[in-house]
Amino acid sequence: MTSVLNPQILGQAENAHRAMLDKILGAHPGMTYQKWVGLTLTSGAGGGLPREELLGRLGGALKADPGTTSAAVTGLVANGLLEAGPTDSVRVTATGQERFQDIRSDVDGAMRMAYADISAQDMATAGRVLAQVTEQLNRVLAAA
Repeated sequence: MTSVLNPQILGQAENAHRAMLDKILGAHPGMTYQKWVGLTLTSGAGGGLPREELLGRLGGALKADPGTTSAAVTGLVANGLLEAGPTDSVRVTATGQERFQDIRSDVDGAMRMAYADISAQDMATAGRVLAQVTEQLNRVLAAA
């Protein structure tokens, strides 16, 4: 099957990925997509960030308003996955790191199965193209 990259195909792939992620997150009480992205960003930054930096990164990643990002971070703290650190920072707790690793493992396993029949070359090409599309759309959004 040959397909031309277009918004419909991108949307279908995004929806399929999101449905899988939502299924995985649903097995972890209290974990939402927004919280997952916040936990991922914090874990990826070495386990801690200034709160305002995390809120900015989360807003950029989710294309979300400050209320949504603040609620996600507040929820992560309330669930014991992040904790307040010195100088208005947040850091991943031991429980948060364990939850992150559990979910990450589940996501990685699902993606290995989903991508199993796609060549490494095709995956690399898709990655480059999608990164370029994202970059260009972000520029358009910023200019709008």
